[in-house]
Amino acid sequence: MSYKVGIKTPAQHCARKGLNVLGIVEQNLLISGLVFRATLIAMSSGYALLRNNLSGAAQALRAYHTPRSNTPPSDSSDDHWPDPAELHPHPIWITSHDRQVTWGNNAFKTSESDFVATCKHWLSIGQTEGRIQAHSGAGSICWYDITAQLQDHETLWFASPVDGEVRAEASRREFIQTMSKTFAQLSTGLAIFDRKRTLIHFNPALLDITGLDFESLSLKPDLATFLDTLRGKGFLPEPKDYNDWRDQLAKLESAAENGSYRDVWEPRDGVTYRVSGKPHPDGAIAFLLEDISAETAHAREARAELCLLENALNAVTTPHVIFDGLGAYVRSNPAFQSIWPELAHKKSAEKSLSGCLPLWQKQMLPHGAWEKMRATVLGCGDRKGWKAVLSSKEGRPFELQCTPLANRHTLIELGPSNKPAIVTHQQSVA
Repeated sequence: MSYKVGIKTPAQHCARKGLNVLGIVEQNLLISGLVFRATLIAMSSGYALLRNNLSGAAQALRAYHTPRSNTPPSDSSDDHWPDPAELHPHPIWITSHDRQVTWGNNAFKTSESDFVATCKHWLSIGQTEGRIQAHSGAGSICWYDITAQLQDHETLWFASPVDGEVRAEASRREFIQTMSKTFAQLSTGLAIFDRKRTLIHFNPALLDITGLDFESLSLKPDLATFLDTLRGKGFLPEPKDYNDWRDQLAKLESAAENGSYRDVWEPRDGVTYRVSGKPHPDGAIAFLLEDISAETAHAREARAELCLLENALNAVTTPHVIFDGLGAYVRSNPAFQSIWPELAHKKSAEKSLSGCLPLWQKQMLPHGAWEKMRATVLGCGDRKGWKAVLSSKEGRPFELQCTPLANRHTLIELGPSNKPAIVTHQQSVA
């Protein structure tokens, strides 16, 4: 890299041209400092050192033009005072009207020629700022934000390193790509809105669930527009008026921010979605839409079957009670409650097998059927159905029948019988 001879420093150069080097350098230091201040906010604390360097360079520039005493400095003061621009840790250089480098500080001289080629190209197309990849003097790759200040027929250039920012952006892109690949495989619809409530990410499942097109979501609509579109497709109920819709939107957003939003959307018959809102890093919120249509259909079928069973059980005139595999009370019919009024008003826990057996045994003569019933209900013995005829202490015959049901449930029938007791209390049930 070559430089024109005869120009020692920016101060001497600009003095010859009638330029105010202090104003130029300090102005651009300010611009550079603003750039790096923004970088510091977004990136790591490692740029604090850089900011201090810039501040030091600015102080040096002011000191350079401040006399040591009341006596004005002579022309030879340049030999005693360091050039402030040389103290700047990052490249600064000047180009002439014909795009030739007329001066560069030490940081510029120790760098490669990437800056020269870039500034020549930018001047040819009228560009004065941008980001480039350059080679450092050690041969490593560095990123710089370059700005230019036009002064008459010359241009003052500044290069500010942004390696940390570039690495952070690359990491963010990699993270988003990883998330995108992961979420692309999910059947749950995902929509993420940033702190400004702009859509920044969605997965293919969201398109399948909502019927929204990729182009409209790629325009990054805000949350209100997104929900309004879903409302138009019938996912959300039609509000009474605009104020009501605005209130609904505010409540939904607030609930999502604290992770308490839970709702069920039924845009059409037979289709049900579980919707949840969750907080996301940096003030963002995420909405998840899960298709629970099959789960809901199964639950409805189960409720319908349970209702049918209850109706059928209530229609039977003989007393019946159902226990689960742990002996817990499940359900009984009115006839059972009529025969055993002592159990009718007790809590479910008191109507378990362990709660019923003492009552039954207290009113009946001893019989081996009680232990067999216990083994059948708890699954400790033969799960086949069986019958027995017992006798109360008053001599009245009672019929006992155990019928195994699905899911380890057992149906017990116990009530008065017209049949005489053929098994005495000394005998057991086979």
